[in-house]
Amino acid sequence: MKCIRTLLPLVLAWPIGMPSASADDTASERGSALESIVVTAHRLPSRIPVLPVIAVDPTEQPLIGLQALRTLPTFAIGQSGSLGSLTQVRVRGADANHLLVLVDGIDVMDLTADSGFNFGNLNLAGISRIEYLPGAQSAVWGNQAAAGVLHLSTEPQGRVRSAAIETGAFASRQASLQLADSRADHFYNLSAVDFATDGTNVARQGDERDGHHNDAWLASAGLKRENWTLRTLARRIRTTADFDPTPFPAFLPVDGDRRNRHDETLTLASLDLFGTDTAWLQRFSVARFETANTTRTDDVRTASTDGRRWQFVSITGVPLGTRQELQFLVEHRRETFEQRGEASDFGDPNQRQRMASTSAGVEYLLAIAERWRFSASARHDSNSDFADSESVRLALNHDLGDDTRVWVAAGTGVKLPSFVERFGFTPDSFLGNADLEAERNRHVSAGVEHARGRWTHALTLYRDRLEDEINGFAFDPVRGGFTSVNESGESHREGAEWRSSAGWQGGALQVGASWLDAESGDGSRAIRRPRRQAFVTVDQLVGGVAVQAGAFHVGAQLDQDFSTWPATRVRLDDYTLVHAALTVPVGERVRLGLRGSNLLDETYEDILGYRAPGRAWYVNLGVDF
Repeated sequence: MKCIRTLLPLVLAWPIGMPSASADDTASERGSALESIVVTAHRLPSRIPVLPVIAVDPTEQPLIGLQALRTLPTFAIGQSGSLGSLTQVRVRGADANHLLVLVDGIDVMDLTADSGFNFGNLNLAGISRIEYLPGAQSAVWGNQAAAGVLHLSTEPQGRVRSAAIETGAFASRQASLQLADSRADHFYNLSAVDFATDGTNVARQGDERDGHHNDAWLASAGLKRENWTLRTLARRIRTTADFDPTPFPAFLPVDGDRRNRHDETLTLASLDLFGTDTAWLQRFSVARFETANTTRTDDVRTASTDGRRWQFVSITGVPLGTRQELQFLVEHRRETFEQRGEASDFGDPNQRQRMASTSAGVEYLLAIAERWRFSASARHDSNSDFADSESVRLALNHDLGDDTRVWVAAGTGVKLPSFVERFGFTPDSFLGNADLEAERNRHVSAGVEHARGRWTHALTLYRDRLEDEINGFAFDPVRGGFTSVNESGESHREGAEWRSSAGWQGGALQVGASWLDAESGDGSRAIRRPRRQAFVTVDQLVGGVAVQAGAFHVGAQLDQDFSTWPATRVRLDDYTLVHAALTVPVGERVRLGLRGSNLLDETYEDILGYRAPGRAWYVNLGVDF
């Protein structure tokens, strides 16, 4: 592999392993000790964890924006200019809709777009923990998890009573409130945030700012008893974002009056039943996720889409003695897609589509010996609109000693085409392709983790091979428009991630980097995938004053210029974003803060033609009560 030859200069991706429980844990001990690890690599909390996850504490990060995720390995962020604009994330060179995003274990991918997640709408109000599980995970999490899983957990880690306001650059203002607590027998989390900004001008010319408004609330609660736990969640997000048109012939943004409104609602109820004297666990959950998007041009509604997803899940965890476990999964999903718009000579966008799937899966976990752990997973998906699919995953973990362990994993990932890719969006600009086939990813990875003294280190190597990759911007000369097609050939992605961290009294350091080689099916370098990324962050508490500082470096990458035919490739320069924050206590319960982003005032573009914001300063005031 090429990545092995470039291994030494790299630094990125500390996979934090899950704690093991003793073999004689009772069900109640298992529930209390492991319930905070929501996204395990094995769907349910396990006494035999095999694969590591990467955990992020979002509580000290801005509630709006992607800063909390920039330390995750090989996250290629493509933001269309200002905060709130369409933002995609490509992990390990995969496509933007191959990363499954969950909230409390429930799929929140937007089926009204490309079945992806628009990180421009990311709102971390009430989110207590972020976990990332890289690699093909369809055998455990289904046909959306072709390249990884990102999980946002709302269950609080402790007592929180806080309110805060912030104002600063680009006429930004924010107000937030959280009331939360976690006890032995119950928890609750009530959180809300309202954010607005006038934004910046994303076009290379002109002076029109593209504003953004993002407000959200959530209410989650749970009751914990010796033999059962009940969890509920209600979450609502509403956003509006201004954007610019990209007219012919340059297809680059120019000032114009365009606005998109996005609404999403998630409701969830989950019941865990524990065995009386064993670690047996049964989980039932039902969830409904709704999204609605409306586009307005010159203050006139031009298009709207609505999506609904029902999800029913039953998972059973059965211990087989002290060294073996089985987990059984049964899942049913129903999805509905509706689109409304004005018909034209190119076609009628009005449509209503439906799809359903029923899945069954099993995972076997085995503690082979004191220092060896193994898991094998398999899943079958029966799809109403596609051929049935199967996916598998194998993983092995070995402790070389008390401070070092190695692991290896191999699996397959599946990604079904989205409604838009199959049936089109606006007939005058994008045509559907009902004959699309599912994308399939073959994945293998290996890693080593080492901890000594105050330092921890981790190194990961991976390789992915994607078949039937969907190109969502292919020109159909017969019909005279852009459409989606399955590419011939096989996309190759491989890379290395390494990260080191250290902690000391009142402080912590993280430093890392990643390397990626991503090729399309024709052998050309994939666009919007920087080869190299790196970061460093430092936190220090000095006499009650909290200081944070860090830098994120994104290497040069390629994009496509559609002003020529055929489109030509252009180079987007590398850039480094420096950030810092200072929090000073003012009295016993009041704190005053100052934070800055892009302190070097870098001029850069993640996507050709879309200018990112420059230097910004913000001041905030927080109160604990």
